[in-house]
Amino acid sequence: MTPETFLNVFIDANILLLVACLVWTIALALFPFIGLKTTFRTQLFLLNGSIGVIILGPVFVYLFSGWASQNSFNISDLVVANYLNGNFQMDAEKLETALGYREEFVREIVGLKSFAAQFLVGIFATISAALFMRLAYQGYKLWSQLNDSYLLKRIGNVHILVSDEISIPYSTRGVTRRYIVVPEDILTRQLDLRIAITHELQHFRQKDIEWEFFLEALKPLFFWNPVYYVWCAQVRRLREYACDQVIINRSPFGVKAYCECLLRASRSQSRSNRNEGARLPSVALVDRSESDKSKRSLLRKRILMMTSKRGKKGSKFVSALASMAVIGIVFTTSVLIQNPKDWSHERLMLSTIINLERMNAINSVSR
Repeated sequence: MTPETFLNVFIDANILLLVACLVWTIALALFPFIGLKTTFRTQLFLLNGSIGVIILGPVFVYLFSGWASQNSFNISDLVVANYLNGNFQMDAEKLETALGYREEFVREIVGLKSFAAQFLVGIFATISAALFMRLAYQGYKLWSQLNDSYLLKRIGNVHILVSDEISIPYSTRGVTRRYIVVPEDILTRQLDLRIAITHELQHFRQKDIEWEFFLEALKPLFFWNPVYYVWCAQVRRLREYACDQVIINRSPFGVKAYCECLLRASRSQSRSNRNEGARLPSVALVDRSESDKSKRSLLRKRILMMTSKRGKKGSKFVSALASMAVIGIVFTTSVLIQNPKDWSHERLMLSTIINLERMNAINSVSR
């Protein structure tokens, strides 16, 4: 993969992230009308599936670029086709310049001939490297904490550990093992311990640990895009809603005991002087955000969700249609935003118009 191709794939992924966020916003407004307002597992599947398409879509199109260029339209060709049909007025040369702006930008960045390009690439590379180092350091701290903890119980390949360095339970994983780490003081509250373990086991079933690691691994590349942070917040909110919903519907704990457990865990973290930070990849029982306001807000929403009247279970058929629609729109966009590989009929016509206008201008001057 050449630097130009890599940069184009990166630009496409950022455009898709914005498109997916807009599609998701529209979908949220439509969910109440199609019975999916409280189907949080379906919504989480849509978000995670969209993330996969955002990253894999441009790569797929690149691998099959020959087929895509011959069998699909792209946005630039559609714009030129509308221009040729007279749907909007614009100077032909300016239109061609606008359509070629991205290609010119890619050449400028890859060539590193201007100070602006060198400065932009330098800043991006510095911040990205710092974030990669931070991710590696947090992984090391997590590994150290797991080694310093002692084994309480083992369920298959899930190891339940006890640590005196934390105030709230969390789950994480290694290459082959999965871990649930609980604080020492929760051992005196057997009901809270059972609830915490059940909660984290559900995160394993939902593959939330893997998705958390994937999202954080993307941060060194997408740190500059504000939509990335909005997307991460949506995923983290929905995974807690989905987990809470499953536990409330299936476990014998009851809503009251479950909510009280969450409140105790949150208060325990607030009173703790331990500097836990955000260890990756891990998912905690309650939000470990550095902002108390953000943490209380999510906890309040979770409790309101669990204590509110729950509607009917969404139809699997409707859920499947919604999933195909959202993911299909994102994937189709990944095809449409590709740069044309060859000169299409529309671009040849536009080039012909520009050449005729230039010849006409030359003839007018010569007269």
